[in-house]
Amino acid sequence: MGLALFDLDNTLLDREAAFTRWSQGFMRHHGLPQNALPFLESADQDGLTPRRIFFEQVRAEFDVSSSVEELVVRYYQDYPACYTVDAETVGGLRQLRAKGWCVAVITNGGIAQMAKLERTKLTQEVDAICVSEIIGAAKPDPAIFEMAAQLCEHPLVGWMTGDSAAADIAGGRGVGLRTIWIARGRTWKSPSPSPDAIVDTVPQAVRIILEAGAN
Repeated sequence: MGLALFDLDNTLLDREAAFTRWSQGFMRHHGLPQNALPFLESADQDGLTPRRIFFEQVRAEFDVSSSVEELVVRYYQDYPACYTVDAETVGGLRQLRAKGWCVAVITNGGIAQMAKLERTKLTQEVDAICVSEIIGAAKPDPAIFEMAAQLCEHPLVGWMTGDSAAADIAGGRGVGLRTIWIARGRTWKSPSPSPDAIVDTVPQAVRIILEAGAN
């Protein structure tokens, strides 16, 4: 039928919930007060802050004796285990593949992204995985979309679903894909052209893809 490409964080997986779980464990381990959570969430910037900088900010704000290097290593050990995946999301991916769609994950990030996929067993639910730091290209670079199509052995025709206006929607449109934006309670404010659809969940996106087809 076509390609169905999906972002990972806050699309297939709920990164906000996972980060909250990790933060609560981190606060318990280091004896931080419960009111530390807003600071951690703000410093994290939805995952955009490099981890070294994030932990430098945390150490400057709280009495954390571990070094930045120790905190970064421990983070990448503990953080992927905080992820879960909704059964409805897995069901949607299976439905697409049963209907003949090639399903791929394209995500910016490093090896931690693979750890999340393995933890949630999403590696078994998709046909290809493109992680930016592994393949050497990051969204919205057309190369990462082209690599996904190559791995799926399918023309670059279909849909891109994700929560980032720049990386997912503009990136997907840039290579001719139709796009679906995961709103996460937000309104579309990007100056870029609007996505083809705006939804709250992956199962809603799957329904749109199946109803509309590849073209």
